[in-house]
Amino acid sequence: MLKVMTLAKNLKKAILADPERFYSTDTGAWVSGLPKAGEIQVKTGREPLWINLGYWRDVERVDENNFERVGELFKSAQAQMAHLLAKTARLGQADVVLDCGFGYADQDILWAEEYRPKRIHGLNVTPTQVRIGRERIRLTGLERVVQLDVGSATEIPFGAGEFDVVFALESAMHFKTRRAFLREAFRVLRPGGRLVMADMSQKTDREAGSGLRRRLRHRYFRGLIAFPEANVWTTQRFATELTSVGFQNARLESIAADVYGPVNAAFTALRGVTAASRQPGSVTPERIRADVRKVREQDPEQYQHLALFNCDDYVVAYAEKP
Repeated sequence: MLKVMTLAKNLKKAILADPERFYSTDTGAWVSGLPKAGEIQVKTGREPLWINLGYWRDVERVDENNFERVGELFKSAQAQMAHLLAKTARLGQADVVLDCGFGYADQDILWAEEYRPKRIHGLNVTPTQVRIGRERIRLTGLERVVQLDVGSATEIPFGAGEFDVVFALESAMHFKTRRAFLREAFRVLRPGGRLVMADMSQKTDREAGSGLRRRLRHRYFRGLIAFPEANVWTTQRFATELTSVGFQNARLESIAADVYGPVNAAFTALRGVTAASRQPGSVTPERIRADVRKVREQDPEQYQHLALFNCDDYVVAYAEKP
C-alpha cells in the first residue's frame, strides 16, 4: 500500500510539474551536506547555496582521488557558471539586470560584488527561496543594489524596456512556458538589451526515435523536476524560438562536455560524502571512491540528465533586442 501511495504521489508531481513545489519540498541547495530547503540556515549570507550543475572547463574535476573536496570543487564550478553568463552578457556598471529564477541568490551576490551593475531585480516563484535570498542580501549589505521578489518569469511585473540584461541561469526549463518567458524577456528589454540563459536541451530530437515506454519514463522524471513537456527543445528549436520572438544575433554555445560528465561525478561524491557525514559508518571512503570511478567511466548515455530527462545538450544562449 505504501508503494502504491508513493507512486500515486509521484505521478501527481510529474503531471503538475510545479517548480514551487520542487524547490520548496523536493530539493534544496546543491552544496556540501545537500540541505533541503527546510534545513537551510542563514548566518552570514555567504554560505554557498548554489543550485546549478556547474561549468567545469577551468575547474578541477571530482574523481576518486579528490572526492573529499567535492564541496569546494562543486562550488567553484557553480560560481564559474555565473561568471560565464556575466561575461557572455558583457555585464557592466551601467546595466539594470533582471534575474529570473535566482535560486538562493548566489549569482546575484556574485554579480553585484564582482561586476557592479547599477541594479539587479530578481524574480522567483518559490517564496522560501525569496525569503532566504532576501536575508542573504541584507546580511551582505547589498540591499541598495539587489531586490528580490516573488513573481513569475512568464508574467514579469515590469514595464516595457526597463532592463539592459535578462538572465535565466538554469531556470527557464521550469517556466510555464519557456517560450512565454522569451516573449516577456523581449518586452522588458531595452533596444540593444541582452538575454543570456544557461539551459538543458537536446542536440537533435531524441523524442521522435523513442518508444512509448521510454517517452513515458522520460516524461515522468522530467515532471518530477518541474520540467514541462512544452520546454523539451532541440538546440535548433531554441535558436528558432529566439528569432521568432524578435531577438537578433542569437547564438547558442554547447558546453555539455564541461557540464554533464563532471557533475555526474560530483553528485555521486557529494551524495556519498553527505551520507557518510549524516550517518557515520554507513558509507566507507572505499565505497565512495568506487562509485565515483564507476560514474566517471560510464557511457555518456547513462549520465543522469540523459538517462532520466533525455537531454544530451546544455547551452548558453545569447540574443539581443534590436
